Amino acid sequence: MTGFCPLITCRLTDQCGNEVDPYGLGNVTYTVLPSPENRKKNAYGFPPVSVAVEGYVAVYSDKTRISPPIPFCILQSLHVSLPREGFLTFRLRDFHCWALPKWSGSPPAPGQIELLISIETSAFSKTAVNLLVPQVDSGLQVVGRVCIYTNMLNDSVRFHSGCRIRYQSAALRAEVSHYYTIADGGKRTYRNSDGMKKYGDRGLLSPQEVSYYNVFVNGVLQPRTNYILEKDELTFTTQDIPAEGRPIVVLFTTWKDFEGRIMDVTNRQYNAVSDGAKKQYTDSDEIKEYGNCGIPSPNDVSYFNLYINGVLQPKRNYIVKKGILRLTTSDAPVKGAPVILESIVIRDSAGQLYRTEIYAYNAYSNGGKIYTDQDEIKMYGTDGIPDPRGSSYQNLFINGVLQPPVDYRVREGYLVLDTVNDPAVGAPIILQSVNGVPAESCCRVQMSDAALAQWKKVYTRIQGPCAPAPSVQDAVPPDRSSPPASGDGAE
Repeated sequence: MTGFCPLITCRLTDQCGNEVDPYGLGNVTYTVLPSPENRKKNAYGFPPVSVAVEGYVAVYSDKTRISPPIPFCILQSLHVSLPREGFLTFRLRDFHCWALPKWSGSPPAPGQIELLISIETSAFSKTAVNLLVPQVDSGLQVVGRVCIYTNMLNDSVRFHSGCRIRYQSAALRAEVSHYYTIADGGKRTYRNSDGMKKYGDRGLLSPQEVSYYNVFVNGVLQPRTNYILEKDELTFTTQDIPAEGRPIVVLFTTWKDFEGRIMDVTNRQYNAVSDGAKKQYTDSDEIKEYGNCGIPSPNDVSYFNLYINGVLQPKRNYIVKKGILRLTTSDAPVKGAPVILESIVIRDSAGQLYRTEIYAYNAYSNGGKIYTDQDEIKMYGTDGIPDPRGSSYQNLFINGVLQPPVDYRVREGYLVLDTVNDPAVGAPIILQSVNGVPAESCCRVQMSDAALAQWKKVYTRIQGPCAPAPSVQDAVPPDRSSPPASGDGAE
C-alpha cells in the first residue's frame, strides 16, 4: 500500500545470498589466528588467542533480499588456556542482526542502512589424549586394561562479538527509451518522423545521451557494423535492407547511480554462426568483420545476454569463461543460426564495477492477455512476477520480440498485456527483471586492516555461478541456478 514502509530486516546468509540458520553447521565460522603451532609462551603464561568470526548477512525488504551477501569478519582476542598441542572448538550460543534504515523519497525507500551484528559464542580449549582405563566384566571385576582416545577439556570461555556495517542501498536506476518502426522494404535510413509515436516520443537519441543502445530487426540483435546511429537518424549499412513488415526496435538504456550520476557503460558483442554441431565457441570462431574483442572473463563483466537465432537464452543454457562460450543444451543450435554474446560492463565514476541480479519470469502464451505467478513454468523458476519497483528496469519479450512498455503493465504477481491482438498460443513470454548492485559490498565494517584484508582475500575466490547449469532446450526461457550450502566450521 502506498505510503507504508516495508519491513527492513537483516538476516544471515551463505556466500551466494541464500538465507541460512545461524545455528547450522558452518554458517558462522571461526578461525584461530595464528594457528596454535606458531604460538609462543611468555613469562606470564599463555598469550591471548586471536579468533576471526566470519559470515555473511543480507538486507531484506519484507521477504525479498535487496542487497548482495555482505561478508563480515570480527577479530576477537580470547584469554583462554591453550597448550601448544591443544586446539579450540566453538559453539554459537546467540546470533542477532538488526537493520536500522534511513527512509527517503516517495514512495519511501531505504537509503543508508545500518546493520548491527551481535554474536555470543562459547570456546573450548581441548587436547587429544590417550587414556588407559580398567576393563571390567559383568561382575564388575577388573579383567584387563583398555586404551581409549578422547579430548580433554583444558579451559573454556564465553565471549561476545559485535560489529556495525553501514550499507548504502546502491541499486542502480535505469532510464529506458524505445524507438519503434516498421520496415517498408525500400528504405535504408529511418528518422524520428518514421517512428510510431505511441511507443515512444523521444525518437532516435544521440549515442552520447545514453549509456548504451541496441538495435533489433525482427527480434534479432544487430551487430554494430550493420548500422550507423546518430541523433534523429538510423542508417543500415548492410547490403540487404530490412524486409517489408519487419519490426525495427532501438532500445536506449541510461544507467544512473543512487545519486543520479550517469554510469560509464561499455557494451560489446561477440558474433559467431552455428555450424549445426558445435556447442563450444572460442575467440577464433568470432566473425572478425563484426568485431575482434573475443569472449571476456565473467569477472570483468556486469552481465551477459546470449541470443541464439534471435532468442534470449536462459543463463543455465550456457557457461562463459575467458575465451570460451560453452552451451549446456542437449542439442546444438541449427546450422546458420547467429550466436551473439552481449557483454555489458557498468562502472561508476570511481571505477567501481557493478554486477546485475537478473531474474526472468517464463511462461507460454495461453492466448490471453493476463498472466500470473500460477502461469510460470516451474522448472525454470518459482519466484513469480516481481514488483517492478524492486528492479532497475524490466524487458518483456514475446516470441523473441522486445515489447514496447505501453503494451503491458506489471504488478507484483501480475502481467497484463494491452495489445490489440493476443499472442499466439504457445509463444514464449519472458519478463526479464534487471537490478544493478555493486560487485563488492559497499559496507564499512569495524575491524582491523588485517582482518579486512583477510576476508577480502577469501571473498575474491568466489567466482562464477554457485551451481553448474543443467542442460535444457535452446529456446526455452531462463532460470536461476540454485546455489549449494557453503562453509564448514562451528561445533
